[in-house]
Formats: sequence, structure tokens, C-alpha cells
Amino acid sequence: MNPYRVVQTLTSIIIPTLNHWEYTQQCLESVQKYTTSPYEIIVVDNGSTDETVPTLKAMSGIILVENGANKGFPAACNQGIATAHGDQLLILNNDVIVSYKWLDNLLDCLYANSQHGAVGPVSNAVSGAQLRTQSYQTIEEYHEFARTYNHSDLNKWLYALRLVGFCLLIHRKVYEQVGTFDERFGKGTFEDDDYSLRIRRAGYKLVIAADTYIHHFGSVTNRVDPQYGHLLIENQKKFFEKWKVNPSYSLWLREDLATLVPKVNRVLDVGCACGGLGLTLKNNGAAYVAGIEFDKNAAIDAQTVLDQVWVGDAVDIQLPYPDQWFDALVFADVLEHVAQPQQMLYNLLPYLKENGYVITSVPNIGHTEILSGLLQGTWTYQNAGILDRTHLRFYTLVEIARLFEEVGLTIEFVGMVQDSTPEFELLISELEEVATRLNLPVFDPPFAERCRTVQYFLRARKHRID
Repeated sequence: MNPYRVVQTLTSIIIPTLNHWEYTQQCLESVQKYTTSPYEIIVVDNGSTDETVPTLKAMSGIILVENGANKGFPAACNQGIATAHGDQLLILNNDVIVSYKWLDNLLDCLYANSQHGAVGPVSNAVSGAQLRTQSYQTIEEYHEFARTYNHSDLNKWLYALRLVGFCLLIHRKVYEQVGTFDERFGKGTFEDDDYSLRIRRAGYKLVIAADTYIHHFGSVTNRVDPQYGHLLIENQKKFFEKWKVNPSYSLWLREDLATLVPKVNRVLDVGCACGGLGLTLKNNGAAYVAGIEFDKNAAIDAQTVLDQVWVGDAVDIQLPYPDQWFDALVFADVLEHVAQPQQMLYNLLPYLKENGYVITSVPNIGHTEILSGLLQGTWTYQNAGILDRTHLRFYTLVEIARLFEEVGLTIEFVGMVQDSTPEFELLISELEEVATRLNLPVFDPPFAERCRTVQYFLRARKHRID
């Protein structure tokens, strides 16, 4: 008996299918072999034309729901759940192979806390925070790996903004409160982002059970659909229209920047979006993370995962904290969006302890792409990137350092995200020669490295201004 569940309850495993019987067969066989907790299997077929339906009809122990056509992944999930008898509902892709203790571990996590609304495992082929690459080469090697890996360990559980629907365990009471999957997303994609957001806004937590590894072949049905790329774009638009939140930006966890934040207790995340970076910091051990967010729609979402979120302009917002209360301030892609960055820093730095940390990421206007455009007489704003049309300020490393020095910050670390092409490398070489001939100042990082840098990651410390 595991330490979290008092009784063994029924799990309804819902598997939508559309052809690809060879994958469905492997999935079913693995469920039957490696599942020890009580379960039922419900397969919802979306109009398969291969041997899927006749083969399933001949099998015992399978509840089959037949659709004459492709009703879409969200609709198939809803049909399966309407048929289900379980206390837990588990959505499972048919191109998944499960292994040792998979369901026991997920159930342990789900029932460990009454606030846990849904749980998902980690995998080799999944987007976002659930991705964990491994070196196994065959399914046999995967099972051997899983035998060692899949042991329930609450220290490996992580809270999340979203869970991917390839393997999603939901408590029935949560489903009854949140409702059905939104069928506006048609064939699928973003229905799991939507459902994740709804679970969080209903007051529950999403948990990544990183103690449980499941093999996923990945998008077997979608990748043969020539309209899949268009579907992604259209469903992202639908998600934004529904929630007024950009999933490709506001739901970003920013694990890259989180690694620069030392182990501290209190963090203020300025421009926190939906709270992904702050949630990552809490998973990493921060005791208290507050956020400031100008976009009220993103702030509503951030309130589901952070300790406190304040809606307003960071340039003049007044917070109910004493001076020197925070150990670190984080500005993830914020400085370039602020018309008065110096005033914003003057406003917020009193809340930071002496010798406290400021961590920021800033696009580099000195990247070769921008230099090349200037030489060709162009400065064309774009929907994303260094010349994002929402950017109000532009920085080189020298200008960032100047700004920080003015407000009492000393840079102690500079990281560089770089990108280049053979054509850009030729231009860098030519520009280096020109810089040498003109006897321009030489400083670190070297000229070529600065030209290759798309974005700077910086960590600075607060010092007293005399």
C-alpha cells in the first residue's frame, strides 16, 4: 500500500485513436502488462480505416466508442469521459508505451494533496517542462531504464503552468467542476493548454510527476496531417481570443534565466506574465515569489501559481513591503518594454536588500542582423525578436552597464545567447578589420562575440550610491 492513497480506486484510461493500429497495439499491451492499480480502458475511435476497429471489437476488456469520422481529440476525450466509471480520468495518446509503476506513481502524486487537480509524467517526446531526454535506444532498454527510474518520490514533483495531454491524469471531482474539454480546438492542439489554465483558475494545482517516465513516439497522428502547421497557428489564435493571453510568450517558464537566480527566500518577478518564471523559482526552493504585471489577463493567471501578484506599471507602482524585503529582483525581457527604465529601477530597488541580486535578460541591438540591416538602410520592426514592435528601448552591453551603474548596480555575471550564419560571420570579420583600423576601444567580451549575441543574461548586485 502506498503512503498517499488509502483505498484502491478505479482509473478510466481514455485512448483516442485514428488509424496507426501498430502503435495502439503497443500502447494497449503495455497498459495491460504494467498496470497494477484497478483500471478500465475506453478507446474512442475517430474514423479509422485500418484494422483498428475490427481488431478492437474482437478484444475483450475494451470499451469501444466508434465515430464514423474524425470528431477531433477534445471531442473524443469528452466522449470517453462520458462513458467512464472511474474516480480518476486518464487521457492517454495511442502512441505511448507505459512501464513499471507508471499509474501507481501518478496516483500517489494526485492523492498526496487535495489541491492536486491533475498530474502528468515526464517523457522523451513532449513540449515544455515535461521533456526529459534519455539515452535508451530500444523499447527493451526503455523498460529497463523505467524499472530503475519509476519510483515514487515527492522530492521530484514539480508544480506547472500546463500539462500536456499525451498522458494526463485528472481527478473526477476536478473534471466535474472544470467541465469538458473545449471542442472549439477541433482536431486538437491547445486543448490541453486550455484545460490546464481552467484547472488552475478553479483553484487546483498541476503537478509534473518527474518520478515517472513514459515513452512517447510523438504526434504520430498529427505529423501525417498536411494541415497540422496551420492547425497550430489557428488554435493558438483561438486560445488567445478566449483568454487574451499569448501562450507562446506568457506561459514561458524561463528556466534559462532561473538558473541565474541564487538560492534565496524572497523574489520579486517584475513583468511576471502568467507566472512561469516565478513558479520555476518556487520549484527551485524560493519560499516567496511576488509578481508585478501590467497585463491584467496574464496577472489573473499568475495569481494561480505565485504568492502575490500586483497589477500595475512598475515605473510608479507602490508595494506594501518594507524596504530591503526582497533578496532578488528579476526582470525577464522587461527593460526593453519600458519607456523609463531608470525610473522603474529607482522605484523598485528600495525593496531590494543591500547586496541583493538583480537578474535580467535584454536583447542586444548590436547583433549582426541589426548591423547588416543598418548597412542596407533598414530598421524593420517585427512581431518578435530584437526589433519586436513592442520594444521601446534598445541596448548594447555598454548601455546596460551604464544604466545599472547609474542606479547602483554592479554587474557580476554576463551570459550570452548567440546566433550566427556564414554570411554574418563574413560581415563580422570585415567589421573587425574596420574597428581595428579606426582604433576603436577594445573591451570584453570581444567584438565578434558581441556581434553574435542575440540576448544578454545579466546578474548584478545592489550597492550603496554615495
